[in-house]
Amino acid sequence: MIATTILRSLLAGTALLATTGALAQTATPPASQPAQADANATPDQSDAAADAAIAAAGAGDEGQARIELLTQQVEALQAQLENIKTAMVKVTPSWKGATLFEDKDAGWSFKPKGTLQFDAGYVGFPNGQQLGGAGGQNFNNLGFNTRLRRAIIGAEGSLPGGFGYNVEFNFAQGTVDYEDILLSYQRKGSPIKIQIGNFYPMSSLETVTSSKFTSFMERPAFTDAFNYNRRLGVSVALLDPKTDRFTLTAGMFSQEINNTSFARTGWEAGARGTFSPKLGTTQLHFGVSGHHRVNQRDLQGQTYRARPELQTTDIRFVDAGSVASDGDDSVGLEFAAIHKGFHFAAEAQKLWVRGYQPSDIVNSPNNFTTGTRYVGDPSFEGGYAELGYYLTGETRAYKGGKFDRTKVLHPFDQGGWGALQVNARVDYINLNQRVGTGPVGTSVAANLAAPYYVNGGRQIAYMADLVWSPMDYVRFTAQYAHLNVTGGPRATINSVASPGLPNGIFPIGTTTPANERKFGVDTAAVRAQLDF
Repeated sequence: MIATTILRSLLAGTALLATTGALAQTATPPASQPAQADANATPDQSDAAADAAIAAAGAGDEGQARIELLTQQVEALQAQLENIKTAMVKVTPSWKGATLFEDKDAGWSFKPKGTLQFDAGYVGFPNGQQLGGAGGQNFNNLGFNTRLRRAIIGAEGSLPGGFGYNVEFNFAQGTVDYEDILLSYQRKGSPIKIQIGNFYPMSSLETVTSSKFTSFMERPAFTDAFNYNRRLGVSVALLDPKTDRFTLTAGMFSQEINNTSFARTGWEAGARGTFSPKLGTTQLHFGVSGHHRVNQRDLQGQTYRARPELQTTDIRFVDAGSVASDGDDSVGLEFAAIHKGFHFAAEAQKLWVRGYQPSDIVNSPNNFTTGTRYVGDPSFEGGYAELGYYLTGETRAYKGGKFDRTKVLHPFDQGGWGALQVNARVDYINLNQRVGTGPVGTSVAANLAAPYYVNGGRQIAYMADLVWSPMDYVRFTAQYAHLNVTGGPRATINSVASPGLPNGIFPIGTTTPANERKFGVDTAAVRAQLDF
């Protein structure tokens, strides 16, 4: 349409100039006629004049040459217009939670990103009794507290040739920490993806799922207890870019990026595979992972402990302390299912410590600076099972072997209620382990302590929460958990029998073995989250 209009105008103008006399006579009204006529009564002569000009210009070879020249000029103008439109598309940013600058043809993209998580929580006193510092145990950090859990700022994008990047810094608690900082490579349509940088070494479904999209405020206790942290390393993944049905990733890692020691001799090898078939409209997930870790040479030990399902306190009711060891090995199993508004997820993890025994010879002055030596190798386990449901019709998102951002169907700013999800979880961690029996005649207490017994405690948490997402990038969570703890360092606080004290959850008297002493703890927390 644009080309035709321009062609008509240019040809009409050329023909009019070539036939000035004739057209002037036609255009000049007789003296007897009024100089102006009613616009509604006089038809527009532009199209007729253009047609006449084209016909006149095409009468000979010279006219045909003019037509071809003008046609070429119009095509050039049309190409320039298309280039301008394409350039406008390239430089016009789009919106994806934040401004996305992208040139798909060249392969460049850039998007700033960030996450804010504000937490407030309450951790009750064991069995409701303020035991204070009895028995050397400090409970001053229980009760109500607030915390800026995450204050992340960064950017992500792509570069020509299949390269990509992701950089995230966490400024929570007034210090600078590092989240994902990595360079990736994957050609378009290729099943191979390579990552180099600081990221999670494929530890579990909950670990690789972003904290922005998990069902509860914190990941399950085994991720905390087993020290599944980001590390510097490289990984190679075999993916399914077409149907997203499987992933297989393996990598080698050194120490954490914020480890400032120059004796960075610790390392880890890990692998994780997932299979994600569909059964009708139900999305299934099966996963398995395995890890082999070697401790840093001048710190021949590892600490195993977990917070009580939130991080507004530094108290750990389950704590095995530091175990003198060369490293550890772990295996994890995963299962999940998503059906419309329902989802189910469960994981189990087993960890074996390669411990040093008291009889081991010290090979270096730097060895065994931390950790307790046991007569055998401890092993610990943990896991969880959860069920969730969207009351507002959404379906939990899943992509690439992990949970992803759920699209809110009826955002609050558009007159809807947003997305409302309820979740329930049972979380389990066991850091109690008998590794040997003391000499005949030793006391029961001696057999339930180092070096024959690891009394880290066993914790079962019964949890529920309500998650409200008024829009895709804003989230509010209210969470409750009741913890049942058996054994552990906190259970060594044992009251003397008294008629005025309750007897049951927190056993009374000095005859109960330390690894069987029980108590309960209630926790509650809320979170406000914004990400972009």
